[in-house]
Amino acid sequence: MSLLRRPAALVAAVVLLLVVVAAVAGAWLAPYGPDQVDLRAALAGPGPGHPLGGDGSGRDVLSRLLHGTRATVSGALLAAGVALVMGVVAGTLAGYFARWADAVASWLFNLLMALPAFIVVLAFVAVMGPDLVGTMAFVGFLASPSIYRLVRAATMRVRGEFYIDAARVSGLSDLRVVRRHVLPVVRSAIIVQAPLLFGAALLLQAGIDFLGLGEPGAASWGAMLNDAAANVFRAPWLSIWPGLAIAATVLAVTVLGNAVRDALEDTPIQAAGRAPSTRGPAASPAPAPADGALLAVSGLTVTHRTAGGEVTVVDGVDLQVRPGEVVGLVGESGSGKTQTVLAALGLLPPSGRVAAGSVRFAGAELTEMTERELNRVRGPRIGYVSQEPMSNLDPSFRVGSQLVEPLRAHLGLSRRAARRRALELLARVGIAEPERIYRAYPHEISGGTAQRVLIAGAISCDPELLVADEPTTALDVTVQAEVLDLLRSLQSERDMAVLLVTHDLGVVADMCDRVTVMRDGRLVESAPTRTLFAQPAQPYTKDLLAANPHNAARRERSAAVGPPLLEIDRLRVDYPQRGLGRPPVRVLKEVSLTVGEGETLGLVGESGSGKTTLGRAVLGLAPIVGGSIRYGGQPLPGRRARARQIQAVFQDPFSSLNPAMSIHDILVEPLLAHGMADRAEADRRIALLLDRVELPAGTGARRARELSGGQRQRVAIARALALGPRLIICDEPVSALDVSTQAQVLALLTEIQRDTGVSYLFISHDLAVVRNVSDRVAVMSGGVLVETGDAEQVTTEPRDPYTRRLLLSALVPDPDPDRQAARRAARLGLAAKEQA
Repeated sequence: MSLLRRPAALVAAVVLLLVVVAAVAGAWLAPYGPDQVDLRAALAGPGPGHPLGGDGSGRDVLSRLLHGTRATVSGALLAAGVALVMGVVAGTLAGYFARWADAVASWLFNLLMALPAFIVVLAFVAVMGPDLVGTMAFVGFLASPSIYRLVRAATMRVRGEFYIDAARVSGLSDLRVVRRHVLPVVRSAIIVQAPLLFGAALLLQAGIDFLGLGEPGAASWGAMLNDAAANVFRAPWLSIWPGLAIAATVLAVTVLGNAVRDALEDTPIQAAGRAPSTRGPAASPAPAPADGALLAVSGLTVTHRTAGGEVTVVDGVDLQVRPGEVVGLVGESGSGKTQTVLAALGLLPPSGRVAAGSVRFAGAELTEMTERELNRVRGPRIGYVSQEPMSNLDPSFRVGSQLVEPLRAHLGLSRRAARRRALELLARVGIAEPERIYRAYPHEISGGTAQRVLIAGAISCDPELLVADEPTTALDVTVQAEVLDLLRSLQSERDMAVLLVTHDLGVVADMCDRVTVMRDGRLVESAPTRTLFAQPAQPYTKDLLAANPHNAARRERSAAVGPPLLEIDRLRVDYPQRGLGRPPVRVLKEVSLTVGEGETLGLVGESGSGKTTLGRAVLGLAPIVGGSIRYGGQPLPGRRARARQIQAVFQDPFSSLNPAMSIHDILVEPLLAHGMADRAEADRRIALLLDRVELPAGTGARRARELSGGQRQRVAIARALALGPRLIICDEPVSALDVSTQAQVLALLTEIQRDTGVSYLFISHDLAVVRNVSDRVAVMSGGVLVETGDAEQVTTEPRDPYTRRLLLSALVPDPDPDRQAARRAARLGLAAKEQA
């Protein structure tokens, strides 16, 4: 949004323009000199010769105000500039390099921050004498810790982003990474803080001059206040003009700074969907409303306001859930399934609204209820489990308090009874140490435990319906299987209806009685689970089933695998812990493996197994304390040389692309940084790369937020190919994608390998995906390699019990209850043996 469309910013800009004009041209605009005395005007009120009156010495107030603007504003700018330069440079270096740089800088700035600033400034003036430049530079020096702490925190937060890792993997120098990727992201914090700093410096300078410690006889707003204070009883109006100038300047700078920040950071509101249009041909007819339905959604249409107008994200959806029934709501990202659920529960964001349709629960119309009436339904009668457990637990409160609050609010239990009930629920959802988890904060528990806590909260009031939105998406296959076992047992035990939102057909086959498929905000088809899997009626459903990795054709081992390209021997990686005397945590323990030329080695394991750390060690992003890594028979080269041989595709396609840069700039940066092409040649290569990964030519002008998940991952693959590497580390490259997009990206990777002979170290937790793309598979657990072998052998007839448990935990899109029960029994049996 343009600054001109913000009235407050426009007024602030006009005020500051007047201040700048006064500072630059005040000597020419003033009717008198700053020290020209007219005794007849002493303490005189505003009049023809003196528009703002005269001060106690007979000097013209307007002239003093104009002449004093330059000294006052320039002094504040000097202080703010010194603070910004010191704070930004030191904060960026400390936040980016951490370790000793952070320790030394933080100690020095904390010491500086502990000093009483105003008293120290007064002492400085007393010792050094009244000098505007020296005093205000010293003020900036004392103010720099506030900027340092802000920039350091922002830099440390940005440093952990995947796009910073991607820049380092591309061989960019640290200085270039900081300049191109860190500073543009922390600029908003700097833009907000700088006006506040300027205002504080201006007030401090005015205070020094007010106390008479400034340069004797110099015109400034603070000196004018000093004169006004001396004559406060005879001419109280004298303080109005300098006071108004100070207040207006400080307020205008602050307002304009916030407006500039907002203008730089503003982006159009995006929503998955399409503009309102006539409805296309209907797919399978929706099921007729059932009289006995617990939840009945009929003709639901949801729209969102965006910068381009109103967009329809859900269009005429019908859905029923009967008592005790488990219904799956399936679709790709952007299909509208989550928006359907949020609309039904009255949880749409402010930009969204229910434009048409009905949502009835137990006969009551939810869309017509007030927020207070909805709160009597949500929680006591409808439980909700969201997709991201960590973001739905308040980090400021312990787990126990977040479970106790709804129990007391909805059931009226005493604090003691609510605590006892919460502990029972934690034990019921399979948490081994309920007391410890009850007292823990969310950051102290794992993702799987957090999901169990959310489930405990959702069932705490014995709801009739449980809505679970992608409850297993972010979990490992073993934890995923355990959570589904928990949901299944709770549903059976309480005869509770469940609406399960997912894109995973394996989850549907394992849990659901009936399935509803959505695409582009519309219902595609609805059928009993076994019928849909055996005889899907719509081509889209058939495509979804075919895209599942369990149904994909198995890869044959490549005959072109050459000698070892990457050799890892007895690798050890330790991560230091915070706190004096705490030993480091060993993440990799004597790991050895090889990747041949033109080969794909799949690396499988649960979260915490060390597989990602192994990939980061090869990329130079993890601290190696022992063992060796050789590439092409030689020790790994430095960052710049390594970038041209080894590249990476990271797990999250969105966070691996800098949101402040266009796709073209992201792709061209490695080529220019390595001097592999001039600008014209680089542009030509980028066009070829986009075509190679099957993206439209106009993609380069867009930003990551404007692309779909699959398009973002194609951009990440293009970036990895830009320097022509021989080895690419693929770290969970398809785990965040829908099955159809996943299949397309896997096919692209296979095609690129066939055409270029590149090798892949393919890291994943999904054995089905790994089987489809790998020549060999290595399995990790607890930082140790437990099994290595041919992909077909490891994924179908594993030798190690841990690998067998991983295989049995994987969700297979097979709706046959007997086969699913047999798989669960085998998995639980293996888990029992491991615990024994």
